[in-house]
This record gives sequence, C-alpha cells and structure tokens, in this order.
Amino acid sequence: MTLTKQISGIFFGLVLGGAVGSAIALLYAPKEGKYLRRDISRKANEFVDEERKKVSDSWNGIKEKTGHILDSANDAVKSNVEFITDKTVLVADAFISGYNAYKEEKNSAGGSRKRQEEDFSRNRIQRI
Repeated sequence: MTLTKQISGIFFGLVLGGAVGSAIALLYAPKEGKYLRRDISRKANEFVDEERKKVSDSWNGIKEKTGHILDSANDAVKSNVEFITDKTVLVADAFISGYNAYKEEKNSAGGSRKRQEEDFSRNRIQRI
C-alpha cells in the first residue's frame, strides 16, 4: 500500500471513530427521545457539511496543482519545440551550404577537367 492510501485510511478511521463515539455519547446522555434525535440529526448534518467542505477544498487544491503542472508541461514543450525548430533550421542551412559548395566544386573541377582534356587533345594534335 502506498503512503497516501495508508494516511487516507488512518484519517478515515479517525473520522469514523469520532462519529461513532459522538453517537454513542449522545445515546447514553440522559435526554428525552425527541431532543436526542434532534441532537443526533444536527451532529450528523454538521459532520456531513464539514466533510463536504473538506472534500471541496481538497478537490480545489487538486485542480489548482493540476493546472500548475499542465502550465509547466506546456511551457517545457513550447521551449523544446522552439529549440528543435532552431536546430532544424541550422541543420538545413548547413546542408544547403554544403550542397552548394559541392555543386560549385563539381562545376569548377569539371570545367578545369574539360580544359585539361582540351589541352591534352590540342597537344596530341600538334605532335602529329
């Protein structure tokens, strides 16, 4: 069992024990029936109202904490998306620069190779 379940079980046991103890104390008190029933009803209603308030407060606290967690998660996702986008742009720019350099080198090497072949052919023709 987790610690949260143990604590909630202990808390529930204390609340239930308090309610049962209050009911027993009222039953053994020397009062007339209608007054006793009225007191039991009043105490039960107070108990239910207190527990509703506790549940409502707990629920509101959970909603608030969940909202903060979601906001933090959204901020983290946004910053990571921006980081990835920036790095993607850098990689794309580097790729394009590399490709352009390759094309330039190929064109310049290809041009000089053609010139070399032409020079070689001219030299052969002149020798003949």
